[in-house]
Amino acid sequence: MIGLTSSKALWYLTRGTGVVSLLLLTTVTVLGILNSVRWAPQGQPRFVLQRVHRNLSLLAVAFILVHIATAEIDGFAPIRWLDAIVPFGSAYRPIWLGLGAVAFDLLIAVAVTSLLRARLGYRAWRAVHWTSYALWAVAVFHGLGIGSDARQVWMIALVVASVVAVVSASAWRVAVGWPGWTPTRVGLALGAIATPVVLGAWLVAGPLQPGWAARAGAPKRLLVPSASIVSTPPATTPPSPIMLPARATGQGTTQLHRLSGGLARVVVSLQTQGAPSLDVRVALNGQQFGTGVSMTSGSVVLTPPDGAAPYRGPVTGLSGGDIAATLSDGHGDQIALSLALEIASSGRTAAQLAIQPLATGVAQA
Repeated sequence: MIGLTSSKALWYLTRGTGVVSLLLLTTVTVLGILNSVRWAPQGQPRFVLQRVHRNLSLLAVAFILVHIATAEIDGFAPIRWLDAIVPFGSAYRPIWLGLGAVAFDLLIAVAVTSLLRARLGYRAWRAVHWTSYALWAVAVFHGLGIGSDARQVWMIALVVASVVAVVSASAWRVAVGWPGWTPTRVGLALGAIATPVVLGAWLVAGPLQPGWAARAGAPKRLLVPSASIVSTPPATTPPSPIMLPARATGQGTTQLHRLSGGLARVVVSLQTQGAPSLDVRVALNGQQFGTGVSMTSGSVVLTPPDGAAPYRGPVTGLSGGDIAATLSDGHGDQIALSLALEIASSGRTAAQLAIQPLATGVAQA
């Protein structure tokens, strides 16, 4: 795995606190419904459930604050502190990040009015508290619309479990209120029916489809094509033998591109010093792991000067910053390339190259 500019802890905290926040909001919503129908665990007074509900609400606020802070500090996506409060103004996935801001604003409103319930009165508190249902639904759409784990089986299972829990509790609350139907209860019943249907249809047509990151509003500079990195096509006629150095030093950059579905790519671009000057491009593809990639495949392109055919081939070994590859120019000439990389926190990269001929046609200085 090759690390990059962001802290691995920040990446995990952003994802982890997002998932935990969703689970906490689900639990708080269900407990709120149970409390409204005056249910309590057997042998326990109702105030125990009320205190658990209040404490988990405050814990959810804390986790969401950490979620917001780590997403902004990480710096990969252009997210401002203001985007966490003012919805739909972000340059990064404005709709889905905006839904997160809406959910956060509603949560703060519910938490503050709950703390001030004695001063506000029951009617004002109850009116604001009804928005808890919308808060939870908006949070679910936000998480699936902007999160990188939307295609993961475990994430889909958590969402399904959360939807089942909230819809079941809502149905129970409607049933307990029968036959005293009110417009509010009718709206709750319709919402309990519509939410899983709309969510499921949108999930299948949206986040589970290829290209969702672009359609969701991710800036083009953060998107990387899924195809392997290619250079100019090889020449149709065999090139003349070229002179490659046995050893060289290079300078360049290393960049991490996070793709949809939990995938990512590390791209290393280098140019050697001295003559001849070689261009080297390394692509490591795999699963996101902190701020790097747990590699599943990799490729290398080495381009000599003067229009010579580029050497291409797969990565055959990866250990820390050491990369090994076997490359061919497509005309029978093969080389073994070894790279020892030193990657700074800024992404600037220094490299030591070692080249060994494996077939005829390659001369070495």
